[in-house]
Amino acid sequence: MLSLFQEVNIAFPWFFTGAFFVLGSVVGSFLNVCIYRIPNGESVVSPGSHCACGKPIPIWLNVPVLAWFFLRGKAACCGRKISLRYPAVELLTAVVFAASWHFLPWDIAVPAMIFSAFAIVLAFIDWDTMYLPDSVNASFVLVGLMCSAAFPPLLGAGNAVEGLFSGIIGLGVGSMTAYWFRYFASLVFRREAMGEGDVILLGGIGAFLGWEGALFSFFFSSFIGLFAVLLARIFSLRKTEPEMKETASADDETDGNASSPFPLGPWLILAAVIYFVVGAKLIAFYFSVLGA
Repeated sequence: MLSLFQEVNIAFPWFFTGAFFVLGSVVGSFLNVCIYRIPNGESVVSPGSHCACGKPIPIWLNVPVLAWFFLRGKAACCGRKISLRYPAVELLTAVVFAASWHFLPWDIAVPAMIFSAFAIVLAFIDWDTMYLPDSVNASFVLVGLMCSAAFPPLLGAGNAVEGLFSGIIGLGVGSMTAYWFRYFASLVFRREAMGEGDVILLGGIGAFLGWEGALFSFFFSSFIGLFAVLLARIFSLRKTEPEMKETASADDETDGNASSPFPLGPWLILAAVIYFVVGAKLIAFYFSVLGA
């Protein structure tokens, strides 16, 4: 069966890439449901897709990506504006799935797709709510350990036992690194420096990518987050300075106009994605420079 699959893939290399693009768009449509409903405590299964006005969306008006353009960004039932995020998430998931299959070996492409699905949900929920749901985080960790055992090449292991062991080590290193950083940073700054959800998230990244990926994500996310904050300040993506002064509490004013907090989860995930793509090469380059 696997040999036949490989023969078809060799004969028609773009067939499966296109198929995974379509699959990714469908998965992305479901991820949109998760991103919206999970923070509100709603079921992601029932009821089916429905408009904000409450009317169900017919399946022919719920085609991923294309439906938004067909409807010109407005609901067919009530004319409400449909956020551009919906087709963007669907397209992002589709591209990630297709690229994973096209550029990676199948036994790494499959866990890469699974990782990306969780990553998209967690990143967008954290960005919207500054909160990482325990249900998604715990599932992320569990599935990461399952993937480390089912796909040993993901962690450079030779068999399922070695892969699972590497995943467990990655989980421990990632979660403990974040935990102790959170503990000492909270003592120094006298405020919560990292949420508990971020601790679990980094553990999940370690379960997928091993201890090297967890540490890389932890340190590299700091640079990404700092760069993002600087861009936000420069281009005024957050509140302007006068607005901040009007809405700041007395405690914030005494702290010297403290800026509004940014979620850490998206930067951890972005750093993990970078490690997934080029992290091993970056680490090898770093140690080669040290050696030189």
